[in-house]
Amino acid sequence: MIRLERRQLIAIGAAVLVFLAVVQWLVRPVFKRRQKMAMSIQLSEQRLQELLNLEKTYRQALVDNARVVKDLSERPKGFTLFAFMESLASSDGLKNQIEYMRPSVKSLSEVHQQEQVEMRLNGVTMASLVPYLYHIETATEQVRINRLTIKPQQKNPSLLEVNMVVVTHASREESQAAAADLKQGEA
Repeated sequence: MIRLERRQLIAIGAAVLVFLAVVQWLVRPVFKRRQKMAMSIQLSEQRLQELLNLEKTYRQALVDNARVVKDLSERPKGFTLFAFMESLASSDGLKNQIEYMRPSVKSLSEVHQQEQVEMRLNGVTMASLVPYLYHIETATEQVRINRLTIKPQQKNPSLLEVNMVVVTHASREESQAAAADLKQGEA
């Protein structure tokens, strides 16, 4: 067996301590930093993908908004949601089933407002209701059903009671002009 002198043992011990110190204070921090950077890169890539998805959604929203603005500008002069709903019900053969229609206007901003018509149809068949709902939702006048409740009548379950709230958006000037036209037509 090899016997080492005390100086050699001290030198080996010092070398081991230096090696351990280098590993502890130089090598391990480098690997930890690399690991953190890899995680940071992965997180940044995920965020970038989310931003790209948001940009795609934003661009689609701009296209949809442009279409809505175009459709709103092409509405007939004097358009009112109440008259639209009534004429559509008449053309779809549901005018006699209208129990009531309640128009209202809600201000969204200084420039825009939301027109709303609450409507109840009574004694409607499913066959006549579906085309009416379809015509409302596909109208180029940008009219949407906001709330819809359908239930069978108690007396005759084959006939339906329908409550709906239909909305559209308009500028204040457009709504005021339509209201003035309606008042002149009534006089």
